[in-house]
Amino acid sequence: MPLRYRAMKILLATTNPHKFDEIRAVMNDPSLEWMTLSDWPDPIEEPVEDGATFEDNAALKARYYAQATGLATLADDSGLEVDALDGRPGVHSARYSGKQGSRETVDLANNRKLLNEMRGKVNRAARFVCAMAVHRPGDDRPWAMVRGTIEGRILSTDELDPASPERGRGGNGFGYDPLFQLDAMGKTTAELEPDHKNRISHRGNAARDMWRQLRLLIKSGEQ
Repeated sequence: MPLRYRAMKILLATTNPHKFDEIRAVMNDPSLEWMTLSDWPDPIEEPVEDGATFEDNAALKARYYAQATGLATLADDSGLEVDALDGRPGVHSARYSGKQGSRETVDLANNRKLLNEMRGKVNRAARFVCAMAVHRPGDDRPWAMVRGTIEGRILSTDELDPASPERGRGGNGFGYDPLFQLDAMGKTTAELEPDHKNRISHRGNAARDMWRQLRLLIKSGEQ
């Protein structure tokens, strides 16, 4: 049963509707009142994400937007680590190709670059990583920090449509999801139903851990 405490207003520092849907599906509780950057009345210039780790960038974004809005802010930094590429694209996952444009355009360009770099690689092991931080206005450090991961592999060329390999398999995900295979299920994360993906994904795992932390914050009344 949801805890009966004063609802906590929290800003989710993203304009990505897919990311918001995934996180809200896990933290679906009336004790939280959500906003996203798309709901904020005035545009806020994005911070420079120059952290060396996912945790660095998540904390940087959470602190930046908490100060800019005066709201407790949850931010995440997520990406793909590929063993054969020494952990790339890592913290550069979202802008790996350097391509600008719509989200679909950027995603396809990133996927195309990844597949090009994986040509001839036998070791296809990879993982999705998600670090999440919550920062409150005026605090010097994040109130909470968590990490979630999921292990898989990058599809090989012969598993993809040669006419458009960068589109991978499946239409339920975004980013690198169509190229990320879960061999135990025989599916990419883009082929999973949303509820199933949320139960096992890196973002779902991080969100569940963060929700446990947020329940403590709500219960304490120190919002």
